[in-house]
Amino acid sequence: MMQVNTNNNPVPDAFVRELTRSQNRLYGFVRCLLFDPKDIDDVLQDVNVVLLRKHDEFEMGTNFWAWASTIARFQVLTYCKRLGRERLVFDDSLLELIALDVQQMDSEIDDRMEVLQGCMEKLPTPQRQLLSMRYEPDSSLKLIAESLDRTVGSVRQALFRIRESLLGCVQQKLKAS
Repeated sequence: MMQVNTNNNPVPDAFVRELTRSQNRLYGFVRCLLFDPKDIDDVLQDVNVVLLRKHDEFEMGTNFWAWASTIARFQVLTYCKRLGRERLVFDDSLLELIALDVQQMDSEIDDRMEVLQGCMEKLPTPQRQLLSMRYEPDSSLKLIAESLDRTVGSVRQALFRIRESLLGCVQQKLKAS
């Protein structure tokens, strides 16, 4: 993999992978706070520059998203202050509240995804395979049924039961924590 250099300090491949993996989330986060697509793109570019510049401040193995979204929040606030001189923008405190809310929701989604992953690992192998088949690109119930020599109705029913089981497992684990 190509090394990226900032301030004559090479950026580790692991950091670049984390940054790349987080691009969609960062875009969504910034999009929750800004409305103009050009503004969103400008801020996301600023966020990436700052993240790369400060890469040596991030401790690998810790929560990259928490660190990156905090930097993104500050970049949005900085951008809005700059824009505030030119046009009407939200008050800083409102943007701060929205950003914190989005970060909290995102953290909750991460927790739920982790629980869901644990529940999926407990499924018997045939059920995991069926679920995996259903969420492959260009998948359809008809194609799955044909490949398994089953009816569409039986595949639909099996998927319903698997999802119901996963929902129960996730709810139980979340209630216990």
